[in-house]
Amino acid sequence: MKKVIIIFVALIVLLGGAGGGLFAMGMLDEPLGLGEHAPDAEGKGGHGEASGEGTDAQQVSEALFVQFEPISAPIIANGRVEYQVLLTLSLQVADIGAKNDVNAVLPRLRDAMHTELFTTPILRDDTTGAIDLNDLKSRVLGLTRSMVGGDGIEDVLILKIMRMGG
Repeated sequence: MKKVIIIFVALIVLLGGAGGGLFAMGMLDEPLGLGEHAPDAEGKGGHGEASGEGTDAQQVSEALFVQFEPISAPIIANGRVEYQVLLTLSLQVADIGAKNDVNAVLPRLRDAMHTELFTTPILRDDTTGAIDLNDLKSRVLGLTRSMVGGDGIEDVLILKIMRMGG
């Protein structure tokens, strides 16, 4: 009888600790209704999803991203390849539908990016050697919007640029 009581108390302590941990991590907010907000004038409970409205924290929590595998691209100067860069890019999309649209054409999009980056060199400043990131972002954004449709693609994020060789 004593063993049964000890096992029962240990089980209650274990389940209580697990529940407390899930609650502390916020994983029980949705099932318990803790993360819901009052509906706005249109009857939606959102905070301007994908519209740029709301606080920075709300925008970050609502953002959806599509991560690309690293893409290599040449840096060409004086008619020859000076070095290569390895780009890690991510697309910020408006909603799950746009994310699914991008994922559906991901291999074709990756091929189009390679074609774009190898046929038209990445611009860089001749005196400082700095890569023109705004031009790179606008080219990738334009290419993605032309393949997927412009309404769901919000931004291109350059997460990492690693120089290889030269």
